[in-house]
Amino acid sequence: MEQSVSATVIPSATEVQDVDRRPVFARAPVAIVAAAVGLALLVTSGSYGYHRDELYFLAAGAHPDWGYVDQPPLVPLLAWALDHVSGGSLVVLRLPAILLAVLGVLVTAMIAREFGGARRAQVIAAAAYGAAPITLLAGHWLATNSVDMFFWALATLLLVRWVRTRDDRLLLLLGIAAGVALQAKYLIVFFLVFAVAAAALAGPRELLRRPMLWAGAAIAIVCALPTVLWQAANGWPQIEMSEAIAQSAEATGGRVGYLPTLLSLAGLPALLLLFGAGRLLWSDRLRQWRFLGFTVVALLVVFIAINGRADYLAGVFPLLLAAGAAGLGPSPRTRWVPWVAWPVLPVSAALAAALMLPIYPVASVATSPQALAESAQTVGWPEFAGAVERVRRTMPSGTVVLTADYAQAGALDKFAPGLAVYSAHRGYAYFGVPPENTTSVLFAGSDPGELGKYFGSVRPAGTTGNAYGGLKNLALDVPLWICDQPLDSWPRLWERMRHIA
Repeated sequence: MEQSVSATVIPSATEVQDVDRRPVFARAPVAIVAAAVGLALLVTSGSYGYHRDELYFLAAGAHPDWGYVDQPPLVPLLAWALDHVSGGSLVVLRLPAILLAVLGVLVTAMIAREFGGARRAQVIAAAAYGAAPITLLAGHWLATNSVDMFFWALATLLLVRWVRTRDDRLLLLLGIAAGVALQAKYLIVFFLVFAVAAAALAGPRELLRRPMLWAGAAIAIVCALPTVLWQAANGWPQIEMSEAIAQSAEATGGRVGYLPTLLSLAGLPALLLLFGAGRLLWSDRLRQWRFLGFTVVALLVVFIAINGRADYLAGVFPLLLAAGAAGLGPSPRTRWVPWVAWPVLPVSAALAAALMLPIYPVASVATSPQALAESAQTVGWPEFAGAVERVRRTMPSGTVVLTADYAQAGALDKFAPGLAVYSAHRGYAYFGVPPENTTSVLFAGSDPGELGKYFGSVRPAGTTGNAYGGLKNLALDVPLWICDQPLDSWPRLWERMRHIA
């Protein structure tokens, strides 16, 4: 009966409005949108410098393991390999993020086609996703989000297409996609578990009876097993990490600000996002995919409840934008929308680029919109390392450098590789403890009151300076301290100094 309903209320994409059977990526308008996004990301990929997380990934990749405190192993290992092979090219390091953003644009158009959207709908969906600030942010530097967002989009496409075609090979591919995603971030588990639960409640229940679904689930579990075992062996630090993220989210708006922040990540196409959510929940035309609408609602409720970050839910943007765009057909009620979309989407893309991409001269970044964006965290790292190195040269042989933040330690590993660098922050705490005979420490960050808990003598040694005016980040104006007389053995001190937040 389910298949009969599907055949009558959900005609295939090629039966409704679109007789073009070529793949989406072979169609000029969609390909142009994807190419424009890729070009914008490629042109700006070498601007400014390494992001703080990229510096951490490089250091983590140099300490290969089955897992880390704050993520699975894929992105650190990929970052280290690309940096090693390219001789330290920032552009090469970011190529995977650029490629996945471009593929995400194409996948969004493909989802719109599965929903019955004609070429115009596919272009609008692709452009809306490409113009979203979160897409440009995740595509600009290599991050766990870069991988996670694409594989949520791919998993969505596979589920949507399975509903239309009942091709069980797609379910096996879904498991493989989930397995790869779980090497970068754990969030896709929420999406898939809620999607299966929603299908059990609202249909198509046939999905749960397909052996390929469970074979795919087994593949994903096997892929995730090593990093899960690492977490178990190390006391589940990811739980502490999640608690720290929740506290940080509370300080920046918390649960009340979750939905507005989420919509801001979509930019001006946020209205299309909401329209798509409404269509998934109420449109008869998308009845067979209604379980995905329920999945989005469940994800929203849970992520707000746990005080998660708004970008956790960015992976559903391709689904919602595609559903919204597919509803902009020749109906008298919506025929005006494309005329609004064509000017709105370029404006949205321009605003997103102005806010998210390093398009301003680095000397003026402190007075540009980048001063409040993540790009501000890509400035000043070589200068930070140089300042630390100069002070370290004035200190006795055997002095080690400690940093308050993992990014600062990563910057020193990258730009001052001759120093012995340690940090008790997040995953860096697992990369090594200062030698037991260490009596002299140069500490970057923190304050004398905190350092006095661990050292008998704490003296100021200046700051790292700030050549960028009033810009504030983890590299600029960092206080330096000369610390002597450790108050306990280093293993015991390290246990007390280790921190996630």
